[in-house]
Amino acid sequence: MSTKTIILFSLWTSFWSAVFYHFYNMFFDFGIPWIMFICLGIYFAMGLKPRQSPGLLLSAYCGLLWGQVDFLLIFLFGTVMGMSTAAASFAAIILGTAVSMYIHLKPLSKTPLRHMPIIFAGVCLTFSQGGKNVPGLFVTFFCGILLAAICSAGQLYLMKKFPLEEKSQDGNVSSN
Repeated sequence: MSTKTIILFSLWTSFWSAVFYHFYNMFFDFGIPWIMFICLGIYFAMGLKPRQSPGLLLSAYCGLLWGQVDFLLIFLFGTVMGMSTAAASFAAIILGTAVSMYIHLKPLSKTPLRHMPIIFAGVCLTFSQGGKNVPGLFVTFFCGILLAAICSAGQLYLMKKFPLEEKSQDGNVSSN
């Protein structure tokens, strides 16, 4: 990215992050606005484009579901099978993670439900809430991925408008 793009993209992302944070806190009382910024980080790390956002959101929701499956397995292994909490958690996480990874990386690999980084985030963030606050997670993931799509759209626009600057052998800067 050119220096101008980086500066403008930074301002663009900061502005929209502040707007989303403000309105999230005004209209929702879920107590987890920080999750929006986890979504933003995953989105940028994956190098996604705005058109991929629906698939990312669906994958995030799969992660929320898998988190609930893990809690169900912990309950079944602990209560029904009589395992200790540590053993039940260990077995549930092995089984839940292996099954979810296989399903999303093999049969669903060519579908919008293939985005494992956000699936893992959904599971982790479900655990951060103790398996509760499901509506909050649902809404906050939506807001976070929408925020990321808006920021990404700005980045793409700015990269076209202000292409990368390169130094030639004689030290002069030119734009490509």
